[in-house]
Amino acid sequence: MNDVTVKLNWTGGLAFTAVNSTGLETVLDGDRKAGASPVEILMEALGACAAIDVVVIMEKVKTPLQKLEVVVDGDRRITEPRYVENVRVAFDAWGEGINPDKLARAINLSIGKYCSVFHSLRTDLKLVAKFRVHAVGAAVSGDYQEVEMSVPTGELQ
Repeated sequence: MNDVTVKLNWTGGLAFTAVNSTGLETVLDGDRKAGASPVEILMEALGACAAIDVVVIMEKVKTPLQKLEVVVDGDRRITEPRYVENVRVAFDAWGEGINPDKLARAINLSIGKYCSVFHSLRTDLKLVAKFRVHAVGAAVSGDYQEVEMSVPTGELQ
């Protein structure tokens, strides 16, 4: 049984249009002219997967986020195959009464337990997560706090 199916149609050069089971399309381009490269799409998927989990977890602990921005950057191996070796995920969160410990725990649960994209990648991938909390309407500022990644023992309290 297939849980996920996409179809890729070659559109010329190194460009493809991917179509998912509901008909939504994504353009991918190895030359990065018509769309994001496959590795960029992978980084987008990793960031979105983690971010979705964080939003859901923060809602469950009755601290909904008003705004969330996530930046994902990674390092690829120099030689072939050029897989991603290191990833850094930076979360900027806005909202009233955000407890930094709960946000760090939500990020840890997301990446360590729930993010199916992360758990589908190489087991030797090194990932560092960090975050900043901002007041509603405030500009991005301040230093990031690194999330100590550990095996999650349960949900947030």
